[in-house]
Parts: sequence; structure tokens; C-alpha cells
Amino acid sequence: MKSDKIDRRQFIKITAGSALAMMSNSAPALFAEEIEPKTRSHYKVFSKGKIGSLQIKNRLIKAASATGSTTGGCRFLNGGIEMYRDWSKGGAGLINTGHMTVTPIPPGAYNHNLTCIYDDRFIPQLNKIADAVHKTDSDCKIVAQLNHIGSHSRTNSVAASSISLSGPQRKPRALTTIEVQEIRDSFVAAARRAKDAEFDGVEIHGAHGYLLNTFLSPYANKRTDIYGGSLKNRVRIVTEIVDQIKSSVEPDFAVLIKTNCNDRQGVEGINADNFPRLAQELEKTGVDAIEVSGAMPARTDIDEPEKQSYFVGYAENLELSIPVILTGGNKSIDVIERICRREKVDFFGFARPLIAEPDLPNRWLEMVGGPECECISCNQCLSYLFTGQNLVTCQVL
Repeated sequence: MKSDKIDRRQFIKITAGSALAMMSNSAPALFAEEIEPKTRSHYKVFSKGKIGSLQIKNRLIKAASATGSTTGGCRFLNGGIEMYRDWSKGGAGLINTGHMTVTPIPPGAYNHNLTCIYDDRFIPQLNKIADAVHKTDSDCKIVAQLNHIGSHSRTNSVAASSISLSGPQRKPRALTTIEVQEIRDSFVAAARRAKDAEFDGVEIHGAHGYLLNTFLSPYANKRTDIYGGSLKNRVRIVTEIVDQIKSSVEPDFAVLIKTNCNDRQGVEGINADNFPRLAQELEKTGVDAIEVSGAMPARTDIDEPEKQSYFVGYAENLELSIPVILTGGNKSIDVIERICRREKVDFFGFARPLIAEPDLPNRWLEMVGGPECECISCNQCLSYLFTGQNLVTCQVL
């Protein structure tokens, strides 16, 4: 029942708020001000940052999330355009699109329709997304997330090896070397289309069990050709994608990568011990920023401050010269401000909170309401999306 959801949301907000209050009562105030500020403009998360040569107006990023904004024929819906316009209006410094497929996907092969970027004919409608963002707020940047669903496909499931990171129910086929290089070229061509559609950059999706994640993971990559074996070889496909993108577009076009910090495969997968080395190798590819995510990226019941920002330990263990973006469980402006001031994380990604509150960055900046987001991490927005041809939307607020 809707009322039950609201009661649960209120309960979680009350308990989380009480915990934050106890924390603040037992420690010095985060900021000592002679006059109580009327905005949070003095917070570091509202300071400018840079990704490559892109100037970002603040450190708050709309992280990539499924949107349900396309038809089965890859036609973009007007409601999807409005969604991106709302995120731009709401104050995010950078918007990362839902993942766009760099290769055609047969009908029914995936659990929802994907935005298509595998052919030049999609450039005009992709331009509508970028144009909506830029015209709403010229200081808001937008990058297109590029992806190959790999072993998530219900038909013709493929991966680096015949090992899946997307669940035991599927046994993917290992790609040939020639197929790997054809997919590499698909990523590069998609990036050029994003540039032609006036996006400010692209993000390569290397996380969440999708194709590139299976190359990066020592658990899933058992190849014996140039794309397997050593860490350098496992990263090779990313190295080639980034190198070819950088050589074919202008220098101001940003290239980011999203990667797992933990595959939840124990010592055999990406984990806390080997993730720093992977991140360093990814930095060598020439990417402009690394977004830290991991397996189980959309956790539920985050009802205490200590459960928020659940990948922060992995992110703060990195020693990189490029920006680090932390995504996953970022729910309180005061919690992320404390993380930001430790100067190990540069940007913060929000997916479900901005589905619930597109204007959350502005609300936080203007000190409207409390420091917690309204999202209770129940995942009903995603459940609603995956049960039909629906635009993603919060089912609680």
C-alpha cells in the first residue's frame, strides 16, 4: 500500500536523522560560523571541479541509471527528454546518461529498452538529449555512457571467457579475438557519434557484470590471447578504446570509465587488495576520471549513516592523479561533505536519489529541508521500470 511505503520512508528518515544528530552532538560542528549561513555554498561539494578539460560547476553528478526512455525501435520518448531537462534544472554539475548500447540488441534480449548509439541514424535524437541539458543550464555537462551488455543478454550471451559475472543462470560464449576488436571499434564509433550529438564526453561502462567488466576481472577473464592473462592484457581492450577515441575527437572531449571495485568473487575477482592496481592501470589508458562502483550497486535498507557511501573505503584507498567519482549509497550532504574534505574523492554520483528528487542538488545548496535525501533505497523505481515499458520514476514519494 502507498501509505505503508510512506510510513516506512518516514521511519527511516527519523532513525537516520536521529543517528546524525547524535553524531553531531558528540563531535565538534563540521563548520564553525559566526553567522549561521543561509546556503551551503561554502561546502566543498559545491565548489567547481575539473574532469579532463571539462569545468564542472559542483561535485554532484547524476550517475547513470536505466530510464526506460526509449521504445523497442530505439525511438526516444519525450518524457525521457523532460527527465534529463529536470536533472539539469535541478542543479547537478554533470549528468551521466543511462547506458547506451554500442551494438544492436535483438528484441527481448534484455530486461528493458536501451538507448541506441550503434548507428549514425540515432545522432539527431541523441542530440535532443544533449541540447535539452545545455539549453536548460549551460553550465551543466552531460556524458553518454557506452556499454555492451555481454552476458546480461538473454540471447547470444557473450563475455571475455565462458564465465558470467551477471548470474549463474547464463553461460556466455567466449568472444574470438576478431570479435573483441570489432566490439572495440563499436565503442570508438559510438564515442564519435556522442561527440557529433554534442555530448561533452563519454563514460565507458566497465562494471556490473557487463562485457568490459568480464575482461577486467581476473575471475571472469581466462583468455590466452592478447586480451587475457596479465593485468595489462586484461585492460588492453580499454586501452585501445580510449586511445582510439582520444585520437579521433577534440582534446576537450572527456572520457571516463566506470569500474567495479569488488566483483564479490573473493580472491579470484576484483577485490580490495587488487583494485588499487587495476585503477592505476586504468589511469594509464588515458581516461580522465574513474567512477568507483561495484557488484550489488543498488543496495537497499540504507537506514544508518554508517551504511551510506558504501564503496568509500575502496575509493579512498586509491592513489591516482585523475579525479575519483564515488557512486553508491550517497544520501546525506553532510556525510559526503566530510568525505570530500578528506580529499580522496573528487565527485559524488547519485542515481536513485535524483530519480526521487531531480532538484536535490539545488535543495541541498539552498538548505531547504534536511541534509538527507528523500530516497529510501527501496529499488521500487527500478522494479517499476523492469515490469513494463515504463519511464523510471519514484514509486514512494
